[in-house]
Amino acid sequence: MEALMQQIMASRMDLQQKIQLLITAASYYRWMQTTVAKENTVLQWCMKELNNEMVLSAELEYHIAKQDAQDVFMASDGFGTDEEKMGVVIIGRRPESIRITDAIYQKKHNRTLEDQVRGENKTLVGMLTGKLTDFGKFLAYRTMPRPHLIALLVHKCCKGMGTSDYTLMEVLSTNSNVDLRASVAVYAEMFEGEDMVERIKKETDGMLSRNYGKWAAKLCEFERDETEDVPDNVDELAERLYAAGAKKMMGCNEDEFLEILNAANVPTIEAIKAAYPNVTDGRDFIADVKKKMSGNLEFAVVARLTPKYEFLAARLKKACDGMGTDEDAICRVLGSSTNEECLFIRDAFAEVFEGEDLVELMKSELSGNFLKMVQFLYKVDPPKGHWRDPATYAVDAANAGVEFMQQLQMSFNPAMAAMEGQQPMFSPLSFVGFMGNPFIIPGCDTWLPPSSPPFVPMIDQNYLLNSPVADLASGQQLLTNLQMTIQSTMQMTDMSNMASNGLQPQYLQLAYSIRAASAHCLQLKGDNMAMLEFVAQRDAVMVHEACEGWGTDEESLILILTAQSKPQMKRVSEIYEATHGKTLTSVLDGELSGFFGGSTDFQYFMNCLVQDPATLDAQFLVESMKGWGTDEKLLSEIICTRNNLELAQAKAAFQRDNGKSVEQWVTGDTSGLYQRFLLECLKGQRREGMVDPTTAESIADRLWNAGLSAGNMDTFPDRDEAVLIDLTANTGAEQMKLVDQQMTAKYGKSLNEAIKDAMGGDIEDAMRVRSLDKFEYFAEALNKAWEGFGTDEQATSRIMGRYSKTELKQISARYEASYGKSVKSGIESECSGNYKKALIAYLYREMPGYTDVVPRGTYFPLGAGVGGFAV
Repeated sequence: MEALMQQIMASRMDLQQKIQLLITAASYYRWMQTTVAKENTVLQWCMKELNNEMVLSAELEYHIAKQDAQDVFMASDGFGTDEEKMGVVIIGRRPESIRITDAIYQKKHNRTLEDQVRGENKTLVGMLTGKLTDFGKFLAYRTMPRPHLIALLVHKCCKGMGTSDYTLMEVLSTNSNVDLRASVAVYAEMFEGEDMVERIKKETDGMLSRNYGKWAAKLCEFERDETEDVPDNVDELAERLYAAGAKKMMGCNEDEFLEILNAANVPTIEAIKAAYPNVTDGRDFIADVKKKMSGNLEFAVVARLTPKYEFLAARLKKACDGMGTDEDAICRVLGSSTNEECLFIRDAFAEVFEGEDLVELMKSELSGNFLKMVQFLYKVDPPKGHWRDPATYAVDAANAGVEFMQQLQMSFNPAMAAMEGQQPMFSPLSFVGFMGNPFIIPGCDTWLPPSSPPFVPMIDQNYLLNSPVADLASGQQLLTNLQMTIQSTMQMTDMSNMASNGLQPQYLQLAYSIRAASAHCLQLKGDNMAMLEFVAQRDAVMVHEACEGWGTDEESLILILTAQSKPQMKRVSEIYEATHGKTLTSVLDGELSGFFGGSTDFQYFMNCLVQDPATLDAQFLVESMKGWGTDEKLLSEIICTRNNLELAQAKAAFQRDNGKSVEQWVTGDTSGLYQRFLLECLKGQRREGMVDPTTAESIADRLWNAGLSAGNMDTFPDRDEAVLIDLTANTGAEQMKLVDQQMTAKYGKSLNEAIKDAMGGDIEDAMRVRSLDKFEYFAEALNKAWEGFGTDEQATSRIMGRYSKTELKQISARYEASYGKSVKSGIESECSGNYKKALIAYLYREMPGYTDVVPRGTYFPLGAGVGGFAV
């Protein structure tokens, strides 16, 4: 018995330790599981924000391009050309923006921007020959896609007597493989099927220039290494080049230079140049090349050895040396470079030529509009506020994601995670061990629920750890139970640890994705704020011009205001008020409802269009409750369709404009269960972001049992109103879709049908609004506004003027799916005049999706073993 008791005591101590290990492991797993779930929710938010910014970016770029196309046309219209106005558009935009403007111009005027520029900028002789002014050539180069420009420049190098070999090497050495390959196909289209590569080989091959011809032919394979990789044998390569060149008493083994340098990437060339003095007692590589080579081959090799922007800076310097100026070279170098590249060339020029200023040099060499536009090139602020290539955003975002993920790996503390896992964990997403703010865009710090309650071991600890032993048999049974429990506890601990380890890669990948999406989104937000300001300043001027003087140019107002996104219109309104001392709303009221009786419907819609959503919602709330009686349907629509953020903003705007809270007005204008429901909705505590089938099934069951199973008015006293109000008012929109699916599958009624059968009056309408998908609700609301005799223009304007173009397209799609006709046909049959024009223009004027700017599947790559995510 004594031996048995010792075994029991030892087993009890062992079990206590194993229970603590299980609690730690299970709590760690709970933390990991909850954190991964929260990460998924936050990532959805980040991706939604990123998508929104991409859409807005595309809309703003299109808006700018459309006005740019109009400016170019106006600069060319009539007698003479406003060269400066034309130049401002073409010089002040990135290539991708010019491509959009070009597409718009071709569609509207049936000619390319390049063709328009060439037609307006010919010399006197050029009227007969087509020869352009230097200014015209400069602008024409900047309107051309890079492959087209390369093809044109190569053709110019090769045509006529002799070949412009230095220019040819400049073109082949400073452009990417992708652009050079694309130029081959373009060349054949432009020059009657001629093969560009064969033409280059023909022009560079000859008895006296065999190695130069081989160098050119090798360049024309367009297989230069464009990676960042540097080989390990750089010293050996430098020694081989020294032995092939400067070390030889006579001649030069040029094939060695061809093999090593022609296709080498830039980092490798720079590494060879740095290693060369070390293996040659301080000799300079480029100086040795110039001593051992001459002519075209020397120039070609030096072009590969010189950093791109230093090389182009030297070409500009050469164009200005001696008597006269090579304007063609200046057009070619600056006209074929992006604005960002031009800045790099300017900086390289100052460095290579000891502080000399490139712009000052241009002032001494150029004149007229050509000089004015070159100067403008170096002082213009682009719509985005910078000249960076948007293609770099995804790369930067990926780097930010990797850095963040590495920080989390280094600071991660499993013990701390396990301690956190024992807490309630109803909180924003957080990362243990990470001291900084994990979120770099707003909206990510939402309070989110845990995936499960804190872990409590299901073990009869009182019996196993504390019960007395009465006899040998009971002691033996206790020992057996202890040993079995120890074994099962160890198994559960192992399972928890395995599950946690399985979630770790997902935890890191999601953290990476959140930071990458946020970083990309942050860059786009900055761009969009700058572009928004740019277009708003220009549009505010145009609105003023449309309203200035006797009468109003209503057609222009429609064209200006319906082309904008909601954020654009908000900023236009702010600028207009700051500039002219009155709000855009008051201007429209005065201009669209004057002495001759403007259309009140048109005026109401345009006012909805230009106001920001929060102010508009506050206005709608006033409209629903002012005067005698209450418009309960409108009141329910505003309170029950808005998300938490929209409600908070609307409530703040209402308080600001009316001096009392929405809740006070609702309390005074409603009563009973309907009032309780609205006040609960107004708290803005919808559980947004939660999408869980198990929870959705539970909500469906609770709603059904709380009263939705009734199906008639007689059972009203038996319903649990608190449950009905809480679950209907506070379930998030995405989760509500799952609740509807679960209720339909389990009880044979949709949530909407169950509410209709069990409820009645205003509370039924309000609960139905909460039960419907937003787009489904507004499709139904539009149908009600148009069915029967007469039209509810206010409801039409309220819906069409409140939402963004993207949201209206989703409402339109739902309307067509539900009622078998388009929103456009509804507008055309129910509305008229400028009101109809404005509605259709806002909904259907062409706007590109973000796929026009960022291709679907833009990928943020991760390191080996960890995935990425696609936009």
